[in-house]
Amino acid sequence: MDKKMRQYVLSEVYAERDRLLPLRGEASRTTIEMVRTSAGEVREPELVPYLNLAYILGVKRGRGDDALVAFALSLANWAVAAIAEVARSTDRSVEQVVDVYETAIMAAAAESGDEEGEGEEEL
Repeated sequence: MDKKMRQYVLSEVYAERDRLLPLRGEASRTTIEMVRTSAGEVREPELVPYLNLAYILGVKRGRGDDALVAFALSLANWAVAAIAEVARSTDRSVEQVVDVYETAIMAAAAESGDEEGEGEEEL
């Protein structure tokens, strides 16, 4: 990506961030609620993807696309922070922690015959 394109992309990202900023509080509260609910069901891991999808669809249908993007951004930020914390607390690099999850996904895909590595368990 050349300098001009990079500047364009960054200006678009900054503008979108500013536009979505008023939704940050609601997105954070929804993220906390979803994480508490879904993490509470880890004893039945097959339910977690469905609970997460229900939250995502609820945000999209009840609050619209902007709220959905704000929620996705909040979830992404939480995921990055959680992975960084796991890395810190286990004295590993972020890359090492991500590799563990990526390897597990690849192994599950190989077992199920899913060449793309995106089996139903992930949805």
